[in-house]
Amino acid sequence: MIQKLDKVQKERIKRLEPALKQAAKRGDLQTAKSIIVDLQSIYLPKGHDAKLMMAKNRLFESAMEAGKLDFAERGLIGVRQRVNNRTRVYLEASSLLAICYLRQSDLVKAEPIIQEVLSNDQVIKSQPKREEFRKQIITRFDQEGALFAIKENFAQKLDPKEIQDEAGILIASSKSEEDLFEDIGKEVPEHAINILLRIDEFSKNLLPSAERLKLPPPKQAIQTKQVGKTIFSSVKRVLYKSLCDKESDIYQAWYKQGMGAILNKYSIGIAVSEAFINLGIGVKALAVPVIALIMKFGIEIYCDQYAPTDIMGMR
Repeated sequence: MIQKLDKVQKERIKRLEPALKQAAKRGDLQTAKSIIVDLQSIYLPKGHDAKLMMAKNRLFESAMEAGKLDFAERGLIGVRQRVNNRTRVYLEASSLLAICYLRQSDLVKAEPIIQEVLSNDQVIKSQPKREEFRKQIITRFDQEGALFAIKENFAQKLDPKEIQDEAGILIASSKSEEDLFEDIGKEVPEHAINILLRIDEFSKNLLPSAERLKLPPPKQAIQTKQVGKTIFSSVKRVLYKSLCDKESDIYQAWYKQGMGAILNKYSIGIAVSEAFINLGIGVKALAVPVIALIMKFGIEIYCDQYAPTDIMGMR
């Protein structure tokens, strides 16, 4: 039986849930675990299982961002087992589980979950909202699939100074943003493009025809420039923490001293090289135009335009 929360409990939740959201965004698994323990002590005795499971989705999202995919997979399967399959919490857990499988490069496991997510007409009652959710989640599936398709088993470490200097040369050559997206797309291997097409085609074919026709056709997803945009958007989840977290060294340096200080210390080159290594990507020709785009946008615009969205934030 669900019991009402008292004023003190509500105040604690008001502090804890935003902190959990931020921990998930940063991939701060230890903080997320600690917050879940506190929330559990509030929600469980009062019978608020659904709210606890919603919070646990955040926990397992933070686990994915921290690279703890096995932990996230087990947890998300557990959430799906505990909540009604006609609830938003179930839909979100399923979406996260599909992403988890994509990050494991396991399309065989991902596709049935993607099908379940995109075939669900019951949870989001409003058709416009349902269509918007599906549009956004397909974009996310594309990004995750493409990014993890270019992973390498033995990615070589990139030289931050070298790649940032080469990015500076690209900018000096007066290349436009569209040219730089094209440069990224050209370096994506054929097998990764095929995976991107497979995911996009599979996802869109699950939609009703009227809804499908409102979205770009799958062939458009694998045009060189669009592939570049997909890859650039997909790395933002890792880069955003380094470049845009207001507590990060790079953001603080930019805020206090301007872009010049960051460039002189090769901070963007360092951030991108570390992000690529964490992702298992050692392709210099991919890293250089990514850095060039960030330099061209500037930290403020990049952080504003490329802030990663989370599944629960799509409500």
